[in-house]
Amino acid sequence: MEKEKLIIIGTGPNGKNAYKFIKRYGLFDILGFAVNAEYKISDTFLDLPVYEIEYLENIIDKDKTYLFAALLWNRLNADRKDLYLSLKERGYKFANLISPKASIHGAIAGDNCWIHDFVTIQSDTVIKNNIAILPYSLVCDNCVIGDHCFLGAKATIGGGTEIGEQTFVGMNCTVFDDTKVGKKCILGACAAVKRNVPDNSVYKTSSDMVIKQYDENEIEQKLLYRKNIR
Repeated sequence: MEKEKLIIIGTGPNGKNAYKFIKRYGLFDILGFAVNAEYKISDTFLDLPVYEIEYLENIIDKDKTYLFAALLWNRLNADRKDLYLSLKERGYKFANLISPKASIHGAIAGDNCWIHDFVTIQSDTVIKNNIAILPYSLVCDNCVIGDHCFLGAKATIGGGTEIGEQTFVGMNCTVFDDTKVGKKCILGACAAVKRNVPDNSVYKTSSDMVIKQYDENEIEQKLLYRKNIR
């Protein structure tokens, strides 16, 4: 059976990782990569062509080719969110990358989601749009994971929990049952989140588990990758 065609957005480390992931499991026929013109430094990447996003509609058929935005969590996922929304507005459709080694009993309701190896998503849980869930994470039953979130490796989300959009959950972080986490929050690695967290907050491991709240623009600057790669 012929595989569906896909363009990977991004030629940084995450773009390379997405390429390897897709190849490993034979998920799509990869036609090439695409970046914004200002980030294009070569005509090829991993022996495939690199296209400019601005002119992509001249290269592919939007009805027959999927995109996958493989950006990292820079600026609290804002870069990935902005690119995803701008391309959706232009009529492109996005694929999900789902490992055959993941155990999914809930609903992947959105697109541009990357569900890595050995992730478990239990029943009656909803995963929305543009979400990355890294290996060995557990999302228990009756949860809602909002748009543009990132769950680090081995994160555990207790049953009945709601994670607001554009929130970052660090590796080995545990969110207890029936917790409500607001939008644009940073839950630090190894934190044990036992109470509700308001919008635009940072919750890190410390002796007193203090929650510090910021305005919604300032919070995005609290999570920066070493450089902006598209």
